Order: sequence, then structure tokens, then C-alpha cells
Amino acid sequence: MNMQMRPIEDLASFVRDLDSECTTLNINQNYLVAGSKLGRIKLWEINTGQVKWSLDVDGPISDLEIAERIYLTASADLHAIDIESGSLEWSRNIEGSSDLIEIDEDIIFVTSSLYEIEIQDYTESTLFKFNKKGELIESINFEEKPWFMKKHNEKIVLGIGRPRCGFLTIDNENKILHTQTKGNSPVNMGIKTSNGFILGHSDGTITKMNSGEYEYIQCGNDSITAMFSTNISWQVGDSNGWIFSSYGWKVELDGKVSSIVETEDYIWVSTISENTTIHLLDKENGSVKYKFSHNNEIQIMKLLHYNLAISDEEGKIMFFDTRTLNKRIKSKSDSDQNIDRRNLLKKRLRALRE
Repeated sequence: MNMQMRPIEDLASFVRDLDSECTTLNINQNYLVAGSKLGRIKLWEINTGQVKWSLDVDGPISDLEIAERIYLTASADLHAIDIESGSLEWSRNIEGSSDLIEIDEDIIFVTSSLYEIEIQDYTESTLFKFNKKGELIESINFEEKPWFMKKHNEKIVLGIGRPRCGFLTIDNENKILHTQTKGNSPVNMGIKTSNGFILGHSDGTITKMNSGEYEYIQCGNDSITAMFSTNISWQVGDSNGWIFSSYGWKVELDGKVSSIVETEDYIWVSTISENTTIHLLDKENGSVKYKFSHNNEIQIMKLLHYNLAISDEEGKIMFFDTRTLNKRIKSKSDSDQNIDRRNLLKKRLRALRE
């Protein structure tokens, strides 16, 4: 196994620049879209890597979804953007700081939160329901800031922080139901699965909801910082470098786990300590197959089928076709070995001349 640290960019099909810290990243069959802290949105064509358009709004970009348009939250606004031209079709101001967005057929769900500087905490949040013309249908207030939002079984699920923690479900009649999770620890993040969702908590636990059944799993004792799920498996990482897998293993890496994805061949894990490292893990036992370096902290990894996009804190966007990844790794490894052999031969020739 070649453990030589090489830049992850060497494996990318193309690398592009967003010009400031990437805060949201999304991908569909044709396009890669990224939004920045300063409010820049760029769209690239996957097949060519060419930028199709760029647009600036008041940042930071909070969340972004691709449908028949691109819908995104930024600063205190909800925007709808034409996917082909990049023109801004409409914008709506929402109270407080915009957070999460979820598209469900003809409805756009958006959350916003109010932050009180005096107490250094969030004091009120709102769930807005818009139609796709930008008309406000309903707004629902609650106390906690949501860190996860998805539609499940005709209800909106919101993973929330203090004071109540746990999660809220809101039905079509706007009835709110609070479910308290074991340990009563704040939700940091969540992911949707094929049959439910998984919430990650600040005490190292996860709440797994599958077909209406709840399961609480103690992964470690540190805050959950990254999660990923396929139809058959899940992986979570924490702030102390541990990776926990539904395959039945756990491994410890260096630093905080910032993001995870599972491709057909590997589990990709980015960690940050003194340096950023991208680990490619064996699915069966979690062993490190390859390690790659990167100059900046990885912010987001986004996977759709065989297309993988990775962004960092400086706004670099890297795109990978995972079907050709093994060939690229082997080609690069063979090239490195040839260079090493040539360097060794030169060293021996110099020694003979002396």
C-alpha cells in the first residue's frame, strides 16, 4: 500500500475557484453549483467543467437546492434563480438569518433564526412555507434553532438545539409535535436515509429513525461533526477523529472529522488537525487504503451516483469521477514509483563516479 501523501487535486477531473469560502455545494446530473460566504453563486457544467454563469447576492449563502430552478437562502433572503441563464427570478426577505431550505413538489420550506448578542444564543426560529411563485403560504414560530430539516412521511422533520433538543415534526395542518431524544443532547446535524433519518448529537450519540422505529446509539463521547448514509449503511465522525460505521467497525484518525462520503469503492473521510488529510478507507474494516493532502480545510463533500464534488475554506471546488479514480490512483502511484527508481539509479551512478 502506497501511503505517500499526495495532493488530492492530482486525482480531480477538474478544479475550479469560487473566490471565497464555500458554504454550500450541490450537484445534479448536469451541473455543479456552489455558494460562498461572500454571496457568490457559480454553476459549472459537469461534462466540460466550464462555468455557465456566476451571480452575486448578499451573503453568506446558507443553503441551496436544485430543482427546476435553483433555490437558495442567503443572509435574510430566499432567492429563485433560472438554472440556464443564472438570472434572478425573484427574491423574498425573511425575518432573521436564513438557514435551511427544503423543496417538496410545489412548496419551498425555509427556516430562519434570530440571534441575541446579549445572551449569545438563538431565541426564536421560524419555518416559512412559500409556493414556487415566491408567495408566502404560512409561517410557524418555535423557540429552538434547527440544524437539520427534511420532509419525511408527509411531515417536516426539524432537528433542534437547546432548550428542548430532540426534533420537531410539523404536519400539513401545521401541528407541531416535539420528540425528546435519549440523553436530551442538542442536535448538531442530520441526514436523510431511504427509510427515515439520522440525527447527530453533541454528546456523541446518534438518533436513528427507520420506518417509524427509533434507535439511540452511543458512538463516542465527542460531538458528531460529519455524517453520511447510503441505502444500506451509515458512517459518522466526531470532533476527536473517530469514525463509526454501521459495518461494525470504528477507527481513530488524526484531528476533527469534517466530512464523509461513501463511494462504490471507498469511504472518503476528511480530517483537520495541523493539516488537512483526506483518507480513503476500506469498507470492510476501516483500514486506510490511501491518504492525500490538501492545503486548506475541507468544508463539504457532495456525492451523486459516480460524481463527487469537494470544496474548501478558500473556495476551491474539486470534481471527481469515481469510476476512473482507481485508474488515476494507480497511474499516479506508478509514476511516483518510476520517479523514485530513476532518482535511486541516478544516486547509484553518482556514487560510482565518485
